[in-house]
This record gives sequence, C-alpha cells and structure tokens, in this order.
Amino acid sequence: MDPRQQDADRILIAHVQDLVRRGAWRSFTAFLDMRQYTMLQRELQAGTYRFFGGYEGAQRGLLCIHPMDAEPADDEFPITCLTYTFPPGFEVTHRDVLGSLMAQQVQRDTIGDILVAKGRVQCFVTGAAAAVGMSLTRIGRVGVKVTDALPVADDYRQETRELAATVSSPRLDAILRNALRRGRGECVDLIRSGIVMLNYQECTDPAKLLKPGDVFSVRGFGKFSVKSIGEPTRKDRLPVIIEKYL
Repeated sequence: MDPRQQDADRILIAHVQDLVRRGAWRSFTAFLDMRQYTMLQRELQAGTYRFFGGYEGAQRGLLCIHPMDAEPADDEFPITCLTYTFPPGFEVTHRDVLGSLMAQQVQRDTIGDILVAKGRVQCFVTGAAAAVGMSLTRIGRVGVKVTDALPVADDYRQETRELAATVSSPRLDAILRNALRRGRGECVDLIRSGIVMLNYQECTDPAKLLKPGDVFSVRGFGKFSVKSIGEPTRKDRLPVIIEKYL
C-alpha cells in the first residue's frame, strides 16, 4: 500500500478511536468509502456506531459514534441530497458531477455517492459542498436545475454488465483473468502489486478462493462482483458469472 495511504489510515483510525474513548455524543466523520469503513470495523474494539450515506446500500457514508441506546435516525445524519435535472438527450456522468464540485475547491470527503439516471443525478454531500452544489447551473457542458427538496429516487439501479466464463478453480487470479481479459501472469502481477481489493480490503494472494457475493476491484480497471459460481461441467470446470459495474 502507498505509504501516504497508510499514514492517512492511521490518522483516521486514531481519530475514530479517540471519539469512542471520549464517548463522543453523536459524532460524525467525513464521508468514508467502503474500504475505510471495513478497515474501521476491524479496528474498533468498543463503542457503538452506524454507517449511513443517505440511502440504503450507499457505498460512501458517514460513520456516527453514538451511545448504545441512542442510534441516530436517517434524517439525523448531516447529509444533503442534491438533485440535478437536465433536458432529454443530454448526458451527465458521475465524473462530470465530481469534477464540477471539486473544481470549486470542494473536498472529496464532503461528497458521497453520485447516482446517475436518465435526465437526473442525485448527489449526497455535507457541509460546504451543499452550498457549492446548490449554486451550480452547469455540470460539464450541460445546463442543470438543482434542488435539495426531493427525496432519494427509488428507481435508481446500478448499471452492470455480465461476463460469463469458466474456470478450473474460483481463485482470485483465475476470475480476475476473465474479468479483465488479461493473461494470468499479468493478473498475478496486478494482485501482488497491491492494487487489487477484495471485499474492500487489499488482497495480494492470487490463490484466494472467491465465492458468490464477493466484490473485487482493480485500481485503474474498475469494480466487479461474483454473481454466481455453478456446478462443475463434464470437463470439471466451473461456470462463473461476473458483474462489471459501469
């Protein structure tokens, strides 16, 4: 792992552990990604906490340290949902929204998930990002209208593409080879270089066995999940369905 990332992780762990030790009342972190949240789950030995990002299943969220008998409700998290709408025929991407906000000197950890749908984007933010986000009239080259008064849409679905393959074993290197359409040797090198995350934790073991539901990502290549692993074929190979997140 990058030494700078290790230092940032140590600082984050120390900060959250200090909140737990002090019994901080309803203390919220900045937005964390699933890697950071998974890391904190391993490190926190005491205290009660809740991770929430504005809607069920969010991949980025705030961690709230709270008393055992006073878990915060959804609307107590200091998260604003900004809804941008734009005319039919135009397209706004996740990268467009993130770039427009960060171009205004908004910090990445004040921006949560960005949900893209036809004619609409919903972005979850905190603090100064909410004021900046409300002032945007264009995202990229597209004119937009914005409001913070709409609820989270229930028709959003993560777009994925299915990749079908057969493997001799559900090892990480074998499944990664089919997900990336790269040679086995190259995939082993990627794994050992430390840029592959399995269930939001760094994994450097090419022989690690995967199971349905496992999520893996490769820096620079994207995010994937194992949708299913079937029964062995007559040639003793396993049919696998991999989902690539778009």
